[in-house]
Amino acid sequence: MNLVTRGGALLAAALLCLTTAGVSHAQLTSEPLQGYFGDIEVAPNSLVASKGTGSSATNAVTTVYDNTLSAANFGFTSTDPLAVFGDEIFTTGLGILSSHKLSLFNAGTSLGPVLNATIGVQFFDAATAVFLGSYNVNVNFGAGLNPGFFSTITVTPLDPLLINLNTTHLLVLQTVVSMTGTASNLGIASRNPPTIGSSPAYMYISASTVGGGVPGYYNIGATPANPINQIGVSPPPVSTVSKSWSQIKKLYR
Repeated sequence: MNLVTRGGALLAAALLCLTTAGVSHAQLTSEPLQGYFGDIEVAPNSLVASKGTGSSATNAVTTVYDNTLSAANFGFTSTDPLAVFGDEIFTTGLGILSSHKLSLFNAGTSLGPVLNATIGVQFFDAATAVFLGSYNVNVNFGAGLNPGFFSTITVTPLDPLLINLNTTHLLVLQTVVSMTGTASNLGIASRNPPTIGSSPAYMYISASTVGGGVPGYYNIGATPANPINQIGVSPPPVSTVSKSWSQIKKLYR
C-alpha cells in the first residue's frame, strides 16, 4: 500500500485562492462517474482549528445548503496529490456547523483503489477571506473505493468545534491529506442543481495539472459545477454569562 501525506497545503492554497476569487477560467473536461460506492458516516478526528471557546450542545439541525438530492452530473480529479477542490456557496441561514456531507471521487483512469483517506475541510467567508474553521476526518473504504466510483461522506457531530458560519456566503474547500491504496487521480463528484441554497456554475481548483497551476474558479464542461455539499447548522450556544438582578430589571423598563 502507498501512503501519501500533505502538510499545510490546504490553508496555503485557500489563502492564495482568495486573490483570484471571481475569475472564471476556460472550460475544463469533466470525467464520467461509473458508479456510486454509497454513503459513509464518520465523526471528525478532533477539535482542530476551532474558532471560539466554550461548548455547544447539539440542537435541532437546520439544513442551509444541499445538493445531495440531485442527480450526479460529473466528476473531476487531478493527479496532483496536493490538489484542493471547493465551491462558492450561498446558504439560506447562519449557525454553528453541525453536519457536513461531501464527496470523494476516484477517477476511472486511476491506477487503483483508495483504501483509507484523511480529508481536510476548511470554511471561509467568501467575501472577506476570513477563515471560519476546519476539520479533518478519516474515512475507511473497506475493500476500496475503486476507479470510476465516488462516495459521499457524512460527518457528524461537528458542533463541538464551534465553527461559526456567520455569513451566508461561504467558500468550502477540501483536500486529501493522506491516503492508503494505489489511487492516482482523486477529486470530487458534482450534483446539480442545489435544492437548498445556491452556487455559481464554476468551482474552485488549485492543482498543478489545472490552468498551469493557477488557483481560481473554473468551469467544467458545459454543465454547472457543484461539488457535493450538504451543510447543517445548529443555533449558536447561549451565553453563560450571568446577569445581575439590576441588569435584568433594566431590560423591562
